[in-house]
Amino acid sequence: MRNVTSLLIALGIVVGFIGCESFTKGYDTNPLAPSDAPAEKVFAGAEAAFIEFTEGYPSMLASIWAQQIHGAERQFSGYNSYTVSSQDFANDWFLAYTRVLANLRLTQQKAAASGANNLVGVAKILEGIHMGTVAALWGDVPYSEAARPDVTTTPKYDNQLDVYTAVQNVLSDGITTLSSNKRPLAQDAFSYAGNPDLWIKAAHSAKARYFMHVARHNGYDAATLNQVISEAQQGITALSGGEDLMFKHPTGTYQGDMNLWYSFLVFDRSGYIDAVGNFAFPMMKALPRDGKTDESGRMKYYFTSDGKDLNTSDGAYTETSPYPVIRASETHLLMAEAYARLGDVSNALAHLNMARQYNNNVFKNHSQDFTATDFPTANALLQAILNEEYLSLMHQIEAFNFLRRVNYNVAYTDSLGNTVRLTPTNGTQFPQRFLYSSDEINSNPHTPVQRAEDLFNPTRVNQ
Repeated sequence: MRNVTSLLIALGIVVGFIGCESFTKGYDTNPLAPSDAPAEKVFAGAEAAFIEFTEGYPSMLASIWAQQIHGAERQFSGYNSYTVSSQDFANDWFLAYTRVLANLRLTQQKAAASGANNLVGVAKILEGIHMGTVAALWGDVPYSEAARPDVTTTPKYDNQLDVYTAVQNVLSDGITTLSSNKRPLAQDAFSYAGNPDLWIKAAHSAKARYFMHVARHNGYDAATLNQVISEAQQGITALSGGEDLMFKHPTGTYQGDMNLWYSFLVFDRSGYIDAVGNFAFPMMKALPRDGKTDESGRMKYYFTSDGKDLNTSDGAYTETSPYPVIRASETHLLMAEAYARLGDVSNALAHLNMARQYNNNVFKNHSQDFTATDFPTANALLQAILNEEYLSLMHQIEAFNFLRRVNYNVAYTDSLGNTVRLTPTNGTQFPQRFLYSSDEINSNPHTPVQRAEDLFNPTRVNQ
């Protein structure tokens, strides 16, 4: 981590978020004038930075590499053919550690000192959700010594598997702490509006997500898959979408609380990304050939009618459209996949159908439930689940995480009966990770040696 980053952490600086000024108004962001903001203000800054990280550039790059959107111009055209450098990740590494993790740790310290265990618990849960994503994207990363300037300004890199274990622990701690004081938060930028029961559900869904992240490394063993199921059963499951963890963009004000994708597509970098040649739209268009699937609502929500651009008029990417962190459909599909890999066809099918019912309710699809006779083999059912996971994680970082875990194994049947699979947009290999930041490489001697070809080398959990 950059030494200047550690200095800011040591001074207790709360760094604001230009895209969410309404959440962070009143922050002191002058690095020469330390802030002594209360825990609630620090948490607001952490949430705002988390939104910038999760909904911003990393989600767009992940979506390009998941072939759910298309990099069209300037550097984004290069991203489409897997041309990136360590400099491209400097801002997001800074965001991940200095503005998200550091502020969440500071929130926990301040809230604990005032006896606000409800805020401590939510901050721990958000830390777990965030650092699970960081580990998924970069592999080995600083965590045990990160955001601890009293210990070191050049934190060591922890094994990715150890980070996932630590993430599970902090999520469990967050659940326990929040359960001890279920008072609603006074301020919360997310859709939960400080509701402790919903935050606990989000934590369980996150635990299910991250147990599935390591399941491949564990050979999809029964112990890991049953952990996925156990946590998911306690997670976000409402088929109405009412429990989904979402970012709110209520006024759609530019450089205020505007949806970040709309801001990028319309104001900031118009033309840099579109949906030309994406894989998701023709996949949704082809699925109704099974006689039971209708994707008309979800197609309209995300894309224009020709599938060549994103819907910025009345769908996912208007000024005020919410952006997902965890949907109930993901939780049900994690259970569906786990049950399928355990050989439990009945429960796998039930949760696949629940995800489809969610799509009917939230996106106005008109799909019918599948029955066991719709799938001649267990592999056919598993493939249907994987295909739905890919679509249900539309335009999220998690879609990229999912694809790497399953070797980009999603496919559909075209009008001629041919199987169409994801293939690399350039060369013969898919991207497997984000690169370490150039600033981190230059300032932290513990940063692993990085070569250009490492972009295509799987992280530990996917080896």
